[in-house]
Amino acid sequence: MKQLFLILLLYSTGMMPQNTAINTGINTKNPGSRLTVNGSFAGDYKIVTDQNTVLDDSNFYIAYSTYSKGTMRLPKAISGPGNFKGRIYGIKNVSSQTGLTILPDVSNLEKIDAAGDVDFIEVPYGYYAELISKGTTTGTTWELSMLVPIVQNSTVRNLLNITSAMPKNSSPQSRFTLSPPNVTDVVIPGSRGSLYAYEPQTVFFNFSVGLGLINFFSPGDYYHFYRCELFINNTPTGIFQVVQEHSKSIQFSMSGAYDLPAGTYTVEARLSSWHDFGQPRNMTYGILSLLLNAVRMN
Repeated sequence: MKQLFLILLLYSTGMMPQNTAINTGINTKNPGSRLTVNGSFAGDYKIVTDQNTVLDDSNFYIAYSTYSKGTMRLPKAISGPGNFKGRIYGIKNVSSQTGLTILPDVSNLEKIDAAGDVDFIEVPYGYYAELISKGTTTGTTWELSMLVPIVQNSTVRNLLNITSAMPKNSSPQSRFTLSPPNVTDVVIPGSRGSLYAYEPQTVFFNFSVGLGLINFFSPGDYYHFYRCELFINNTPTGIFQVVQEHSKSIQFSMSGAYDLPAGTYTVEARLSSWHDFGQPRNMTYGILSLLLNAVRMN
């Protein structure tokens, strides 16, 4: 009689689910799934700074936070008892604008299902990835279920910023000469910089420069023109400006967007000049001020 009373008490308080033969419930009398939790759920949270981390059954949510590119290795698939089919890892890359590579087990030649079977995936800075074990023991053992930006709102990230200016009440210290016909364009000193794109992205460039003409010619029968254009890895971008000479100083101010695949790039501004019969000019210039800025929308 005491045993029957105890069972009835457990049912009435909800401490013991009513359909225990199939489902398990926590803080609920009628679990509708294999596991039903009527309340909050907590998993392990870790901040990782190690550049080479191996995940195991102690990991659930991992935030990668360091200053260098890192690697995370998924556990090796196993068969039989202990197979971790359905195990989920949430990984956030909050490093200092560096990439994070996620690899399955290399010794077992495992792969990740990410719009096709791949050997690894890259989690860019500011992105969150979620992976789930497929329960298979060879071949494609993990599936990428999510790879999204952490913040959906657009933020501006500065990739390159170069500035210089001539001191007040002084002559230009940085000078250069355009010498046609052997040299038809020349890199403006101080305008060269490098940037790295961790993923394909659209970059917005802004360039401004003021030049003083050292060997200035007074306007006469010829009208003189100048073209300034941004080059990326020695390739013209189509971001340029043409101005006509009217005084002893000329200024360029231009901007535009350019699509870049992932990789390393060298950016520079080049100058060319000619008069109205199409012939190039030999001129010496001094840098008065210069600005080169590159940002991306993330």
